[in-house]
Amino acid sequence: MKVLVLGATGYIGGVLVERLVAQGHEVAAYVRPAADGARRMPGVADVRYGDLADAAALEKVISADLDAIVHAGQLTGDQETDLATLGVLAGSSKKVVYVSGVWVLGETDGADEDTPADPIPLVAYRDKVERVVIDGGGSVVRPGVVHGRGAGIPALLKAQAARRGTGVYVTAGGTAPTWTFVHVDDVAELIVAALEKGEAAVYHAISEEAVPVTAVAEAAARSAGVKETAKPWPLDEAAQELGEGFAQALALSQRVSATRTRERLGWRPSRPGIVADLVEGSYA
Repeated sequence: MKVLVLGATGYIGGVLVERLVAQGHEVAAYVRPAADGARRMPGVADVRYGDLADAAALEKVISADLDAIVHAGQLTGDQETDLATLGVLAGSSKKVVYVSGVWVLGETDGADEDTPADPIPLVAYRDKVERVVIDGGGSVVRPGVVHGRGAGIPALLKAQAARRGTGVYVTAGGTAPTWTFVHVDDVAELIVAALEKGEAAVYHAISEEAVPVTAVAEAAARSAGVKETAKPWPLDEAAQELGEGFAQALALSQRVSATRTRERLGWRPSRPGIVADLVEGSYA
């Protein structure tokens, strides 16, 4: 297939481009132009320029030679703008995959792909974006907290540990949450599987359903070379540094499964778990 990737220079999007090329697909990257009006991407000959906030510009680059589109970029934060952009994709007659996230499910101790959305404020209308995609015949991939290649939220936890001399975790009331996790390379493989054989459905990119964040904070401390302990970081204090919405997301406790996704797409995540990745993997 020839696949247009939105957010091709991002954390997930960049790894997805690698995976698509490795599996024989042709990639067209949709990116903002650099200061000189262009941007080079290794392995990608077809680079198209525009902004995810401009639905009209996006519509112009959806050409007849494309077979599929993946939206792996960040939403703009404006509901009307994002619904318009996803509406363009859903109405394009191309196969569409939108990369969402499990925060759209809210606080949960046992959600699956059929659990109704209950989004936290940081992703307040993402469930509506998902519905536009599914109603248009596309599919939605919801990763857990993404790790790997030394980036993402675990890198933030390691940096906090290095600065404070101990691991920390955000909590709204003293109880440590649990998070779902997945390696970024496993996410990319699932997105490709959804493109190749998925249907209009929600798929969960989750390899670890519920990891105590205390264990993650301790591993981040060990990775940073400081005291291997985990201390609570009160939500109101974290909000002052990280912003209220993001701090609330880090205090969220979830247990989410991906059983149906594995069965339907034959997805088998194989990379190291979050603790191993922090202690002896890409963050070490």
